[in-house]
Amino acid sequence: MSALSRVLVDTAVAVSPAEHRTVRREQWHADLRDAAEVGLSPTALAFGALTTALFHRRGVRRTSWGHTMTTTPFAAPTAPHTIRTVPLLVTVAVLSVLMAGPWLILQPNSGYESAVDRMIGVGGVWLLLDLVPGAAISAAILLLPGAASRRRRLGAVLVAAAAVGAVVAPFVGPPSGWPVSILPTVAPLLVALAGWLVAIDAPGRAWLLVLLPFGAAAVDAAGVLWPLVPARLVPCLLALPALSVVVAGLLAWTTSPLRRRTRGEDHAPTLVDKTV
Repeated sequence: MSALSRVLVDTAVAVSPAEHRTVRREQWHADLRDAAEVGLSPTALAFGALTTALFHRRGVRRTSWGHTMTTTPFAAPTAPHTIRTVPLLVTVAVLSVLMAGPWLILQPNSGYESAVDRMIGVGGVWLLLDLVPGAAISAAILLLPGAASRRRRLGAVLVAAAAVGAVVAPFVGPPSGWPVSILPTVAPLLVALAGWLVAIDAPGRAWLLVLLPFGAAAVDAAGVLWPLVPARLVPCLLALPALSVVVAGLLAWTTSPLRRRTRGEDHAPTLVDKTV
């Protein structure tokens, strides 16, 4: 049981309905303790507990958490309505990226902003476009069902490094003109996509998808799409390169042997129970 798993479960217990806290504390800590014996990931179980506590607050109905999480996935009854944790984290990443453009639109016009305004504006873009998506996708990779532990760790590290690199790169990037100037933008995207491809054990042909974010970054830097959208909405095009990474990742997933191995399985540890 890792420290992260304990913190996640303790947080899940704290935000649970009061009448469920005692039972959940005992049950979830026991599940974490015994997870390795049945080949389950303690981190995945902890995230499942946290998402259940966050999204389903009603405490008067019977919950399937009464069934131990350390039983095999096929032994537990199937919940009729569930949310998969990995797609949920990917959705969080996409929504964060999409909000970067509107955030910029809401900032004061150039020439009228103060130094504090500029700092807040840039910091918000870093969070929405780089740090929040990087954290969400890194967590999603760590929770990928069926993926080798070594691949998950390496993929998560690459994505996290790409998120941090995207913030740092503009300060250390080359001052040259286009197309060299797109390197600080495209390099972190390629590293992030590589992390995903490594984690899902993508076949060799899937690595050609790295051309997609490279092309999207080039189109964005060249301003090809600017005349096609209203001037007020041009900042929304900032999300295009990052969204291209998501598209490339989804396309790679369709060709991954990991998807074929996990298709049709009921991954109980990564599901959020809606019967609470």
